[in-house]
Amino acid sequence: EGSNNNNNEKVGGPPPIDNASTLAQFMTAMWRLIAYASKNMERGDSHTMTFPKMAPRLSNPDFISKLLAHLDTCKDVCDNFGVNTVLIPYPSASNVQGFTVKSYRNPASMSGILNLADGSVNFTPDRFWDEEEEWDFSGIDDDMPSDQFPQIETLVPKDDATIVDLSQKWVDKMMADLALCPFTQSASKSGIPLGPVRYHVDRVQSFEDAYMVYWNEVCRIEAVPQDEISTTLQILPEFCMDSCEMFEQWADTLTGTLETFGIEELLQLIFFHPTWTFRDGWDRGDGEGMAANYARRSPWPMVNILRTKQVRVAQRGIPTGLVYQQNEKTLSEIGTD
Repeated sequence: EGSNNNNNEKVGGPPPIDNASTLAQFMTAMWRLIAYASKNMERGDSHTMTFPKMAPRLSNPDFISKLLAHLDTCKDVCDNFGVNTVLIPYPSASNVQGFTVKSYRNPASMSGILNLADGSVNFTPDRFWDEEEEWDFSGIDDDMPSDQFPQIETLVPKDDATIVDLSQKWVDKMMADLALCPFTQSASKSGIPLGPVRYHVDRVQSFEDAYMVYWNEVCRIEAVPQDEISTTLQILPEFCMDSCEMFEQWADTLTGTLETFGIEELLQLIFFHPTWTFRDGWDRGDGEGMAANYARRSPWPMVNILRTKQVRVAQRGIPTGLVYQQNEKTLSEIGTD
């Protein structure tokens, strides 16, 4: 059994209250709950949170249905949510006041395989392994040049300020100088009317944490006027760096919330990744055709959170389709070399 240190249902008394009053605040709290459970709770632990200020929405069966359907799509990409961490309506699906997260995580299930003390791995004995059979690997690397592979370098600087500085230089060069975003004047000014660009680094690695910090940034956007934050570049340097496919799947789940929950009236999203390829990118061939993918290739994974009002004003001047065509032409002329 788990420690039950997080089992507030067994302690007695009403469950704790979260004062979230907007969808973004609610989703931030939900993912904070899920992320905490996926890392810190064990089998048998549970924790309940209620949201009294969200009562009008939580009492709407249509909203609950859409919320649970969205969370189901998130389970497909998450590391633990839906596997050893579950979320259920509280106190019941017909009378939702909050949610209970339950853990089925068993840290002992890895005992004997992963030595947490030194990080070594102990494999289970293989009964088909022949201890008497000898393998001779001598000379296997003799024909391989010693300098064939470059020394591995750290792709992600440890200093957030360095990451922001490199990101701003990328925005200046790609978005402003090449006019890939015609509404970006510089790394610090963008939008219509021009306003400050917020750069924020989140060093999350799990999908659960990535959802949480994303919604937290949405909370910030909705809480301040556009003359304080015109647009946000959320930088995720340690998240899905080596898997654009998984990053896209995560991005698709967020894009889906825009229409489902009516968030498209507040914000729009653009995603960037070091190896981003447009859906038809592999059909463009090599060289000039592939160059168009660099419109969405960044030093590290990023989420550009845009204000919908500004996007609509911008589209009146330059239609989105025309921007894409112009970007493809510009980048194709430059090429990939």
